[in-house]
Amino acid sequence: MNAFYASEWQDCPEGGVRDVCSPWSGEAIETVPVCHPGTVDKAIVALKQGVRGLSEISNEGLGKVFLKAAEMLKESSHDMATLITREQGKPISESLQEVAVTINLMESFGHESYRLGRQFLSLAVEARVGERFGFTRRRPMGITALLTPNTFPLLTVAKLVLPSLAAGNGVVIKPASQTPFSALGLVESLLESGLPPGTIACLTGPGEITGQAVCRHPLVDHVSCYGGMESIRAIRSVIGLIPLRFHHGGMSVCVVLDDADLDRAVRSIIEQGFENSGQTAISAGAVFATERIYDSLIERLGAAIRNLPCGNPETPGTRIGPLTEPVRAQRATGIVGELMERGARKIVGSGMSEGNLFEPVLLADVDPMDPSFYPQSRSRELLSPIMGITRLTGDPMQIGEWLEPRTQIAVTIFSNDLDRATQLAAALPVYNVHINGLPTWRDGLLFNSQAGLRLGRRKSEQRVNDVTSLQDIVFHP
Repeated sequence: MNAFYASEWQDCPEGGVRDVCSPWSGEAIETVPVCHPGTVDKAIVALKQGVRGLSEISNEGLGKVFLKAAEMLKESSHDMATLITREQGKPISESLQEVAVTINLMESFGHESYRLGRQFLSLAVEARVGERFGFTRRRPMGITALLTPNTFPLLTVAKLVLPSLAAGNGVVIKPASQTPFSALGLVESLLESGLPPGTIACLTGPGEITGQAVCRHPLVDHVSCYGGMESIRAIRSVIGLIPLRFHHGGMSVCVVLDDADLDRAVRSIIEQGFENSGQTAISAGAVFATERIYDSLIERLGAAIRNLPCGNPETPGTRIGPLTEPVRAQRATGIVGELMERGARKIVGSGMSEGNLFEPVLLADVDPMDPSFYPQSRSRELLSPIMGITRLTGDPMQIGEWLEPRTQIAVTIFSNDLDRATQLAAALPVYNVHINGLPTWRDGLLFNSQAGLRLGRRKSEQRVNDVTSLQDIVFHP
């Protein structure tokens, strides 16, 4: 399948092509171009000219594009879900859910597009000196570069593309190397629905070649990235003063107190902890339990994990499919081995299986400061179906000593004593705390330098504001 740039579907003459292989079977799904710096330059220069096409289509017209694309996605939802499963490896049931959420997002932007990117604000008080008057408006940033991960290859792309277009920006997408087809499919549906072709590009290739070339390009005005801390640091090192919006990886921490409803806790932890085979930024990989219920919780979690069906992700009923990248399965094997060498007990799980399949593992007596499980210098993410339990002795407030306030995404507290849970929540140095329930992907996590990490359903208007800049227009008497 070709990349899309300069208003055409085309290959990359200087870079050749590469196979994209199924994580489950290892067979090649199809080839994509490797877009080298020359192609990146051609694409972004063309975007600089083509973005004018967004000014020729009204916001209402853009809304019609989004709604038509949503209808097309509805009609082909099973085909798109199958494509996601084949390139990413998640079970087909989860892929269908990802497609459904993406359709809802597109419909939301379609219905609200008439007012997006057109907000006018009163001029700041300090600027209204004497008889001056005026207003503040939101304006496009220019060209936004979107670097997306392979965990949610359709939804994440849509969450970044739609607001960028609604704000009036030109968009260049660099999808994850393993999962380019979902992004290309989304671009195809938008173009067939009437999006001006000069306003968008989708460039395939590895991050160290294509991604670096995109980030270094002088015409890029804004970068959005979902990825690990290493990727974010690499991007920051090359973009200079260009604004960067990013979302880093991590995992949710669950604290189960002795008065918790254990049935509810186990049900929530299993459902969320092993979604996408543990490959989410909010996977419930770390569980802390108080002394009195520690053994009982281990027993219940172990029984539930043994019943999770593993195997071919296209088979209905499969809960654990292959990991998207071979390196993740190898890394997961290393983590389990290192933890067990240092005293952790394996309760359930055989780990590595055929291909990239890693059967879920439950470990008990995990040292909360073990660098294999809780690294200090990078994202605390496992990206695999590993769950570790740590015994809490003494005051549960001690959990705050482990949490990293700059990177910890979410904490869940299970307790029937809401006052006690609230007091514990207030003492934890994190932005997002849930009581008796875990966050979901659809809650929407985002990082920016002003607001920090936030959890909650981000409205369309807020998403658009993230990719606009402010302009004051002041009238002097």
